[in-house]
Amino acid sequence: MKKLEYAKGVVFRKEPAGGILFNIDTGNLQVTEGVAFGICDMIDRDKDREEILMELKKLYPEEKNLEQDLEDFIMELREKGALA
Repeated sequence: MKKLEYAKGVVFRKEPAGGILFNIDTGNLQVTEGVAFGICDMIDRDKDREEILMELKKLYPEEKNLEQDLEDFIMELREKGALA
């Protein structure tokens, strides 16, 4: 499966309390925490959608809607121009 990757000009930086997605071209900034941080970190480490979902299922076995949550977050990142 195709790896997820950030759009040109978008960088992800880990911070002590989560992470930051920053678009160098637009100045848009998004703080990520919890599961969103984990997803952004895995995208930064060149994981594809299936690899991310498998990891989320390991980390959050009690969560029932992880697949939909992942899809929703990926869609949100695309709508904001953060994903290629």
